[in-house]
Amino acid sequence: MPVPTQKDFYRPVLEAAAEAGTPLSRKEFDGAVAQRMNVSESDLQEVWGGGDYRPTNKFEYCVRAALRAHDAAGLLHQVSRGRYQITAAGRDFLAKNGEAISRRQLVQLAGQLQPGPDDQSSEDDYTADAIEEVAPLELISQSMQRLHNDLALDLLASIKAMEPYRFERLVVELLVKMDYGQGETVGRTGDGGIDGIINQDALGLEQVYIQAKRYTDSPVGSREIRDFSGSLDLHSASKGVFITTSTFSQTARETAQSISAGPKIVRLVDGAELARLMIGHGVGVVTERTYAIKKVDENYFADDA
Repeated sequence: MPVPTQKDFYRPVLEAAAEAGTPLSRKEFDGAVAQRMNVSESDLQEVWGGGDYRPTNKFEYCVRAALRAHDAAGLLHQVSRGRYQITAAGRDFLAKNGEAISRRQLVQLAGQLQPGPDDQSSEDDYTADAIEEVAPLELISQSMQRLHNDLALDLLASIKAMEPYRFERLVVELLVKMDYGQGETVGRTGDGGIDGIINQDALGLEQVYIQAKRYTDSPVGSREIRDFSGSLDLHSASKGVFITTSTFSQTARETAQSISAGPKIVRLVDGAELARLMIGHGVGVVTERTYAIKKVDENYFADDA
């Protein structure tokens, strides 16, 4: 059969992981899912693009998108780069959901990314009838939101596979790109729980201290925020940024807010915001292709004076 649409991949990918039980590589998922979905060898070669653009294999793209979504939702765990294994939550989800899995369910489970406009309605929003009711620029906007969400999931998956010291370098580079000042990593020296410092002036009189935690699943709690605040006290610092690939518990956010009501400021950046900032400031991403949207030049057709 031809390559199905993206929404048809979520359940077969999770079922393939459950059947295997052990970690599978992306290529192993390709084979297992193709067999499960009965996609022919010739259809597996179908691509998007070509011509002026690098072609993208449709089947592989859909499998990888499903892997990213399940990983973000906690149903799969990336045990090493490009190798995924089903989690206890994934098995429980399969047992309780006998029907097709929707992207909206996975975004809600992830609890990190803002759903795009297309996630507010049904999975069939891109049928011909629906497209007729939406302005072309709105469709582009919706598609861009989905691409950014997928890119954010990709970024978080890549960050989780990094060594801790590389993550520390990444967050310092991001803050430098955001024009906060010149930065350096210090976490590998065990400097009192501080992983990086941004000097906001040439003499280093104004500094921002950074803690970078590459958590995979569990949210950061209030204890970690209090410990970070204590580290700021040890350095007589008044500004701190706590960055994680995970999320912050409600008590952690309340603790940071309480601390920031005093002489110190503790800013929290979770995985969703980290990904958005990286995309916005060009850290860890490259432009794959650019589309120019043109309109009629009214001045060209205006009557000569």
